[in-house]
Amino acid sequence: MAVSKINGNDFERMLKAALTRLKKHEPEINDMNVFPVPDGDTGTNMRLTLQNGILTAASSPKIGEYLKGVKKGTLLGARGNSGVILSQFFSGLSNSLADRDEASSRDFFEALVCAYQTAYKSVINPVEGTMLTVAHLGVENIRSRLESFDGSVDSLLSEYIREMDVVLKETPEMLPILKESGVIDSGACGYVYMVQGMLYGLLNPDQDFEVDLSVSHYGKKENVSSTIESDNFTRTSIFQEGYCTEFILQLMDGSSYSQDFEIEAFREKLKEFGSSIVAFQEDSRVKVHIHTLKPHRVIEFAQQYGEFVTFKMDNMQIQKNEHEVHINSKKTEKKHKDVAVIAVVNGDGIRDLFQSFNCDVILDGGSTMNTSAQEFVEAYKSLDADHIVVLPNSRNVMFAAKQAMEISKITNISILETETMLEGYYALAIGQIVTENFEERLDQMKEGAESVDVISLAPASKPYNQNGISCEKGDCIALYKGDLISVGKDIKYTISQAIKKVPGIDLKDSCIIASGKNATDEMTEELENTIQEILPDVEISVVQGGQDVHTFMVGF
Repeated sequence: MAVSKINGNDFERMLKAALTRLKKHEPEINDMNVFPVPDGDTGTNMRLTLQNGILTAASSPKIGEYLKGVKKGTLLGARGNSGVILSQFFSGLSNSLADRDEASSRDFFEALVCAYQTAYKSVINPVEGTMLTVAHLGVENIRSRLESFDGSVDSLLSEYIREMDVVLKETPEMLPILKESGVIDSGACGYVYMVQGMLYGLLNPDQDFEVDLSVSHYGKKENVSSTIESDNFTRTSIFQEGYCTEFILQLMDGSSYSQDFEIEAFREKLKEFGSSIVAFQEDSRVKVHIHTLKPHRVIEFAQQYGEFVTFKMDNMQIQKNEHEVHINSKKTEKKHKDVAVIAVVNGDGIRDLFQSFNCDVILDGGSTMNTSAQEFVEAYKSLDADHIVVLPNSRNVMFAAKQAMEISKITNISILETETMLEGYYALAIGQIVTENFEERLDQMKEGAESVDVISLAPASKPYNQNGISCEKGDCIALYKGDLISVGKDIKYTISQAIKKVPGIDLKDSCIIASGKNATDEMTEELENTIQEILPDVEISVVQGGQDVHTFMVGF
């Protein structure tokens, strides 16, 4: 097929396909990274930069309008040297096509020229043999042949890729360190993969490129101890990850403290200081978890209302550096922990949530892929800990977890009977609050799991009748505590009826929506708007969970 012009919708599909291809080759790109000024993992940095551009940009049929969002997202989300350069490419593309609704092959050629020129200008001392060279020569080497093309954008991209492949193979001759290491430039390779993905996306307009757009900083981390080696953080280390800050705040009486504490306003203010925020009030105490670059701002703000019962702060840069050392060395030695956590999850986005709280072992599972007792046995034996806490996150795997405990003959295991992944998430989040006493921490995790009411939405797989509620195959059903509580032909009606049947839901002040792999943006927006209409005071956050069975999991 020949595509004479592309619009914003076309380009969005192209970028999603590019992200899919980058993610597929991310480990390969990371492994070849030998640039003289290392910027971490090149493939990961490029993927995260592009991912943030897609996340930020609002869909638009106008290519110039869509690219403005991509430009903003990649500039703000640029990571590492390769990510910064990539963001400059998109800045150049955006500047060139800013006023265009559509772009012809000639328009796109000029945009690619502007892209590499903008990137060169952003680098103080450009090094040849890198991404810059491949993008530059790839375009200029086809300039004289433009008139011989059929005038299609796909033809242009095909020739662009062909020329870049030629230049890519020559990069070791341009940059001695590449020749010494026997590799091509990692950033250049990543860029070629990205453009290949763009071409594939352009030529497959009917394909739905479902990509995981959840924010994952270092890729998958499994069976990696969270014990910190401070030797991995030195005077010359770069600090950019911030601090994981956790505390319990006791609200205080007296003229020294403000008496107008409100959890919703408190949580809203915390957004100014950081991310990954969990904040709950229990009577006169407030439990908080936040990632922040400036913890003193959080401390000063919180002390307006009271004093700390417990306080814990970890340097996440050390955690990142330690993880990178682990990946590079590929060692699997056990490190002793006081408490280790095993969780069963399903969906890349949910996995990322659990990883953000340093879950020690994450087992793949869920309603249709039940974790075996053998997998639990291996997980138990892989850990060196005084106490092991298991979050099954499903009724279907609890028995296997308990049976594995008997088989392994390991007695220091506590199994929390979490029935949903959101219960496990809240248990893990609240269980991050530091305490020397294991029983107290276990109680905190139980309280976290019990604090959330979870409604799961899914299409009915077959006709069913339970407690006077019946459904047909394909109906939208809502489950609560294992029971079918609502049925409808659409999400709006089903969630509306389900909310009415959850005791005390009108007292909740927050809500998290985890969208499954089959959820569309329109479905997510409809669900969010419906909940907000029914519960206007509830603060809603949405994560792309990627779970298989449930279209949505909604935690209140």
